[in-house]
Amino acid sequence: MQELILFQKRLVFFYKNWNNKFRYPIYIHTFGKIIDDNLKKHINKNIDKNIYFIEINPKIPKNIDEKDLYYNRTYHDYVKRAFTKKRLGFLHMCHFLTNINSYGNIGCIGKELKKYDSLMFFDDDIYFKKKIDYDLFKYLEKYPAVTGFTSKLKRNHNAFAVTENLWDFFKSYIIKNNISPKDKNIKESLSDKDDKIINKLDWSCGSFDIYDIKKLESKNWSEYLNEINSYGGVYKFRWNNGYTINLFLRTHFDEPLYNLNFLEKGVIDTKIEGSDEFIYHGYKNYYNSKIFRFFLDLKKN
Repeated sequence: MQELILFQKRLVFFYKNWNNKFRYPIYIHTFGKIIDDNLKKHINKNIDKNIYFIEINPKIPKNIDEKDLYYNRTYHDYVKRAFTKKRLGFLHMCHFLTNINSYGNIGCIGKELKKYDSLMFFDDDIYFKKKIDYDLFKYLEKYPAVTGFTSKLKRNHNAFAVTENLWDFFKSYIIKNNISPKDKNIKESLSDKDDKIINKLDWSCGSFDIYDIKKLESKNWSEYLNEINSYGGVYKFRWNNGYTINLFLRTHFDEPLYNLNFLEKGVIDTKIEGSDEFIYHGYKNYYNSKIFRFFLDLKKN
């Protein structure tokens, strides 16, 4: 219940500080039925009638064995410490956010969105703190993608734990397809035997991104996405869209990404006050309640 209250609050901020001016249609995707019909009616009546709700039911892809899923990689301290089987929902989320044009596929964006040339992906953890009076989609006239903020990965075990095999996979993709990368760092790293390139790049945040789907598809995005899904890097190694899509953009475009830098400017925050660190998808509401999780944490300690 607390998360639904915060969800409505974030949605109000999204409209108040930006979308009231532009009235872009919003498609809220949930894993299963989380928002009941009364709340949907309340949102449409009090916020915007052009808010639509799509319930998707993600599944582990058939080409991936359960034993190979990321939560079984307990040789990573990060996995042992913070990524149990209960966090399968996070892998489903990474799959959803990476498959930005897999309209109507299992666990992916709704087929209703295929009619749009550009899409904004906005994580419900983020909320707008300050008013924005310009159209964020305008940046797509020059760039194939826009991100809310960027960050670098430190060279440590935690960084390796979420990018394992990523560079080997991507380097093979470039070589196999005889691609000459636009990004200097990527081009120079093709002969490297290590993955230091992972720590050289500025990565898009992955939780607030805008894409020109037509521009990406003009560079064989769908073929690249098929290779990611066949390899299973999202489910096996926890690759997120901030990494997989960013590498593609930097390889194929001279000006791959516009950074809004909203986090540093204080325009957005990644966690609204009162929100949980994460929710366990597929578990009862009481399990995700603050008091129950508090006792679970006590038990772990």
